[in-house]
Amino acid sequence: MPEGDTIHRLAARLESALGGREIEAAAPDPRSPLHRRADELTGRTLERAEARGKHLLLHLSGDVALHGHLGMNGRWRIRSDGSRLFGRPWLLLTSGRTAAGQFGGKLLRATSEFKLRADPTLTALGPDPLAPGFDPAVAAARLRRSGAQLPVAEALLDQRIIAGIGNAIANGACFAARVSPWRPVAELDDGELERLVAESRRIMRAGFERGRRPPSIYRAERRGCPRCGGPVSVRGQGDANRAAYWCARCQR
Repeated sequence: MPEGDTIHRLAARLESALGGREIEAAAPDPRSPLHRRADELTGRTLERAEARGKHLLLHLSGDVALHGHLGMNGRWRIRSDGSRLFGRPWLLLTSGRTAAGQFGGKLLRATSEFKLRADPTLTALGPDPLAPGFDPAVAAARLRRSGAQLPVAEALLDQRIIAGIGNAIANGACFAARVSPWRPVAELDDGELERLVAESRRIMRAGFERGRRPPSIYRAERRGCPRCGGPVSVRGQGDANRAAYWCARCQR
């Protein structure tokens, strides 16, 4: 699943490609939630593209907004050279030689700005590490308050606590902070929690700015620990059985 850094990067690319431009819209895939409504978007201007955690919001002129979530299998493709986007996207936005399309996903809907501001899915999100004004101490306090009984990597994945962290980032942050992903949040001191939040933010910022995250223990069970070379363990964690990776030598 694309994590928050990927969605922030996507929002920046969409705004660069189509921001301030009048668009034409189509939804050629009959499975698209907007298959019968895409023509309502034609003639509007993309005013702003925004990421909130793993959610993508496109703000259009006329008090209209698009709300998308790529889930596990969705993706966007953007072309600015006039080349064709092959396949049948859920949504195709074009302006001149530029085309951008969402293919599949967990969510795609058109709504009003008023309804978007009150959407319970969005209002329930925790703070986004890449948003202006993000406060690591406040986020660490939310972890302690809301995730006390959970293993820390599982708590980091709760979008209601901190928005945008996915499994790769959570495992990378635990490794960088030298904290086992299995330790309950309640056992960690304030310094450890703040380091975990700070490392999550550092990894996300690198992914956003460079398009790739720093090397970490995630999916390193065959290569060995990037720090000590020792064995890397992996086991499913939580109700969603997301893979937790850790080095018993380096993480306590």
